[in-house]
Amino acid sequence: MVKVIFLFRFRGDRDPEDVRRWWLNEHSVIALKNLGMLRYVQNHFIGAVDAEHAGAGLGYDGCVEVWFKDRAAYEQTMASPEWQALEDDGPNGLDMTSLMGGFVMEHVMRWDAAPDGRPYTTTDRAQIS
Repeated sequence: MVKVIFLFRFRGDRDPEDVRRWWLNEHSVIALKNLGMLRYVQNHFIGAVDAEHAGAGLGYDGCVEVWFKDRAAYEQTMASPEWQALEDDGPNGLDMTSLMGGFVMEHVMRWDAAPDGRPYTTTDRAQIS
């Protein structure tokens, strides 16, 4: 399994809530056309974890986690027209100069397999049905 994380900031000339809606809706529809991705998770940063760091800002507005079967699946996805469409859509909401990504090695130290009660998003429901 290959996991990649991308960090980024929203465009400064757009309302952050408008960008969040775009990211959850229009951009995710394009992202999910990349069938080489086994898992795609959006993480919307909403605030610092403590008052001490609240004024400093988080530095990023969000990150995306993307899982692939292997490096070949990653390379194939990156070379696809579907990924190019995703990259072409990025500037509609993201400050592309802030985008940074990297391969990560995940070490799960605890995973509570019990359902956590989070509702599925519209996109999740479409994938399940």
